[in-house]
Amino acid sequence: MKKIAFLTAAAAAALATPALARDDQWYVEADVGAVKAENIFNLTGVGNAGVLKTKAGYDFGGIVGYDFGGFRLEAEASFRRVEEANFTTATQSFTNAQVGGGAEALSFMANGLLDFGPDNGLQGFIGGGVGVGRVKNAVLTAVNAVNVNDSDTGLAWQALAGVRAPVTDHVDIGLKYRFYNQNGNDLVNNAGRNVRTR
Repeated sequence: MKKIAFLTAAAAAALATPALARDDQWYVEADVGAVKAENIFNLTGVGNAGVLKTKAGYDFGGIVGYDFGGFRLEAEASFRRVEEANFTTATQSFTNAQVGGGAEALSFMANGLLDFGPDNGLQGFIGGGVGVGRVKNAVLTAVNAVNVNDSDTGLAWQALAGVRAPVTDHVDIGLKYRFYNQNGNDLVNNAGRNVRTR
């Protein structure tokens, strides 16, 4: 989300419900939760000015994975979005009422996870993923020259950790923390200036 490296780097916490997650089996998972983005810098393309601060937002996604026992591999598609809070340039400041827009990222990731703990009780996991993400940033004010409404696609990575526990023989429920990062997104603002967010 900043560098969600959301242009940026982004951190997200999500509630996960993996179904059929057992040793030597395929499983599916649905995630939904809250996300908080770091501040997004350099949206004016001049001297790192143009800082977008955002509110808490949402994160959701789906996963297909295979459980090898103590290790899992996953294919994940997820989306996250945050709305604007305020925007400042070197000479101007826009409150929440004066700016629209926000930041969002759609990603497709391959994850690897290490599990620890019993399958029939509380189990923890840590891991990470790498893939491709498409980030969009929008800053909409009454001053067109500082506005941005553009997107970029690039390499993304994430760190994952969480806990899960079975609620039936075939369904687990858990809590997941995600730090998602997509650095160095190249955008063009409404003044035609190249913007490389950080």
